[in-house]
Amino acid sequence: MFLFPAALAAQATQVTTPHQHGTGQLDVVLTETGFSLKLSVPSMDIVGFEAPVSNDDERTQVAIAISELSEPLDLFVVPEEAGCFTASANVILTHEIADQVDAASGKSSSESHAEFQADYVVQCQDMGLLDRIEFAYFEKFSGTEKLSVRVEAGGETQTHEATRVKRSINLP
Repeated sequence: MFLFPAALAAQATQVTTPHQHGTGQLDVVLTETGFSLKLSVPSMDIVGFEAPVSNDDERTQVAIAISELSEPLDLFVVPEEAGCFTASANVILTHEIADQVDAASGKSSSESHAEFQADYVVQCQDMGLLDRIEFAYFEKFSGTEKLSVRVEAGGETQTHEATRVKRSINLP
């Protein structure tokens, strides 16, 4: 069995952005020699649960998800002729339990949120041939419905939406 202690220990950290199940966020920053990607997606969409990992089956699911998320060019496919390769991939699972008080009843409850966060750096031999991203991500993770994509290039920012139906975006 594969265990990723750092990723499992990261569960105690804060979830930095509020999330909606089925929807993730992908930030793409294009440079002269490659691009970086920052992915945030609810763990529910990837592994089907948000509670803290509590048994071997869940640990295995998280390990498989981290392994799959650690291959960005298998998830976010770019034209082969651009000659891109992954320079770095860092994937963690974050977890937060927020206490909430119902104003009407005064009763307190806990709400659990977990998400996978990934940072990637990709280098390319010819950025001029990098004109689109195809999202194989949706094939890999059946619980995902949409990615809100923000692309930054040359000081300009574009926003896109990739979905199970619209699985590609054009790059500037």
